[in-house]
Amino acid sequence: MFNFGPRLELGSEDGKGSLISNIAVILVGLGLIFFGYNTYTSQNQALENPVNVSATVTDTGIAEDSSRRGGIDYQPQIRYEYRFEGENFTSNNMHPGGQQPDDHNVESEAREVVDRYSQGSEINVFVPPEKPGEAFIQPEKTNDPLIFIAIGILFSGMGAYRFFKDTYM
Repeated sequence: MFNFGPRLELGSEDGKGSLISNIAVILVGLGLIFFGYNTYTSQNQALENPVNVSATVTDTGIAEDSSRRGGIDYQPQIRYEYRFEGENFTSNNMHPGGQQPDDHNVESEAREVVDRYSQGSEINVFVPPEKPGEAFIQPEKTNDPLIFIAIGILFSGMGAYRFFKDTYM
């Protein structure tokens, strides 16, 4: 499948290369499952009993991400300051659990989100008492953790199938 020279062929039908590539696919899948699970539990913990506090928007903008093949993604950036239990904090989380803001394919869509939060305005944010530095604006879960878990299960399943197929058949 992938030839990296005479010493190692990943995905070859026989030999160590096939074993290594199958184990690598399984490990990547398990890593994705672990990451998805951690993000999912972080979201749930943040939404258990958040405290609603007032915050001041200090900065807004749009970040461009050109790492995707299909073009540029635009992420709205909202930075705000708030006070919780006598301490000052700064955050830019839109969603619980430290999830990044949604990507938008069109800059005008991201601009619509940013326009809702003008610099210097007062907004309500939600603070998880156990992690007061991780306040968020929108008290709703995202599907991102479930997507990571599903892709991880797919990778692990494919790797396990190939591993057992190559080993026992």
